[in-house]
Amino acid sequence: MRELTADQRADFSRIVKPYLSRQEVLRMGDFVQHGTVSTLAHCLRVARTCYAWASALGVHVDMEDLVVGALLHDFYLYDWHDRSTSRPHHATMHPLYAAENAVELLGVSDRVRAIIESHMWPLPPSRPPRSREALILCAADKWCSLGETLLMRRAPRGEKDTTVAAAALALDGGLAPTTPEGGARR
Repeated sequence: MRELTADQRADFSRIVKPYLSRQEVLRMGDFVQHGTVSTLAHCLRVARTCYAWASALGVHVDMEDLVVGALLHDFYLYDWHDRSTSRPHHATMHPLYAAENAVELLGVSDRVRAIIESHMWPLPPSRPPRSREALILCAADKWCSLGETLLMRRAPRGEKDTTVAAAALALDGGLAPTTPEGGARR
């Protein structure tokens, strides 16, 4: 995939900026998603990957719904690694928890809710993606998760992913999607 153009980066920033000003969304930076990657950084990476893929492939989508759904796809707001605070059946149920939070706390549309709810398909098989946006998110989440799990397991000593840094990187294009060869596109 090619790098986003300056206009695309500006459009992506326009879409995510209102959400990154919300404390509820920034709370995702408090939780680890994969390895040393925060849930916020993961969601920003997935959102940017969705934008890049839809743009590069020329797929007709509602880019705002796609990016907002991707940004909020793991908006469940708990540490899934901690059994004392995690909810049951995280792998299959967290899309519903994230969608519920997105509707209740941020007022997202039913369309965005559906995009979020199906992002873990084929888990469960009863919630398949029903739009191009949902299908792109489903694939991008798996792509980014694989990269984070295999390539970003450990941060250098003393470094950690922070909310402010993750948000800044997303807005200036620093969270580029990785290529199939495993390297970051810049």
